[in-house]
Amino acid sequence: MNTTTALITLAIIAWILQIFLSWFQIRRFNNAFLAMQKGKYLGVGRSKGRRFQPRVLVALSFDENYNVIDSVLMKGLTVFALPKPIEQLHGMNLKDIDPKTVFPDQSACQSALEIALTINKS
Repeated sequence: MNTTTALITLAIIAWILQIFLSWFQIRRFNNAFLAMQKGKYLGVGRSKGRRFQPRVLVALSFDENYNVIDSVLMKGLTVFALPKPIEQLHGMNLKDIDPKTVFPDQSACQSALEIALTINKS
């Protein structure tokens, strides 16, 4: 086996590993998202991350009075990002949530939360 063949083989193995880990991450998020389906309204927001900045995904579940009953936050650069609840939002009303006070030093999280708060109220 020469160097070129070894590099190609290594690249193929890394690519297959990336596909598997991405699938695993999507599965974890989908399970967390399905658990949120008990709410009447759902809001989902994603930040517009640049190339080497962590992207953020926020999902919120609201009851009929627009109070947060469940939430999911995923933040990271890699497939190892885990969905985590945003406990400080639980029980808050939609109109009382200010992204700048929830995430004071994290502009990507603020952006994702602002988008998640623009749910369709029809």
